Amino acid sequence: MTDVVRSHAQPRSRRMDRLEFRLLMLLSFPIFLLVACLSRLTRDRSAEVGARSEGSVFAEARAAAASAIPFAFMG
Repeated sequence: MTDVVRSHAQPRSRRMDRLEFRLLMLLSFPIFLLVACLSRLTRDRSAEVGARSEGSVFAEARAAAASAIPFAFMG
């Protein structure tokens, strides 16, 4: 009997990568949402008089999660 040893790993399928990304987004989004809400509550609004209005906390949390998740795929 002959065993075949592969010298390198098989490339991961895109479908699996998408599934992992969605799972990580599902797990990390609530954490980033909590952080966004807390930062909005504790921020000093008097210094921002005349400043542009910000996006929603949901958009801020989604952007933060989407920028942090790719680091999980590095390596």
